[in-house]
Amino acid sequence: MTVQRAERAVRNPAVPARRAAPSGAGLAWCLPVAGAAADELATSAPGWGLTVGAVLAAAVSAARCSRAGAWWVVPAPPLVVAVVTVAAELVSGGTGHHGKSLSTAAAHWAVDAFPAMAAAEATVLAVLTVRALRARRRRG
Repeated sequence: MTVQRAERAVRNPAVPARRAAPSGAGLAWCLPVAGAAADELATSAPGWGLTVGAVLAAAVSAARCSRAGAWWVVPAPPLVVAVVTVAAELVSGGTGHHGKSLSTAAAHWAVDAFPAMAAAEATVLAVLTVRALRARRRRG
């Protein structure tokens, strides 16, 4: 909300105040976490829920970022998916990797999370490519 709109809302209570939209960074974390939580409730392993959440988060983040912010959005999906996967596995007690060392279990989690990482990264690159093509068409 801008300062002017806030001042008008204070002067005139009939003017509805807008809520701030969720930030791109918040969505980049919330959607994959929600997907991983759904996976844990349904199958006890990160799968389609995490993938769908990561892809949606990647699409929204890439669509809402500034041109300069694109350099932060491009490498983010694999990191976000990795952190969410490891956190979900540690919180839930892991999926069939009992008795193995944490490093061995983490290697299995990385392999299991790779499809979500790849899908989210492809989504970011596709959205940024479409944005660049649209900007080029507008200019010339």
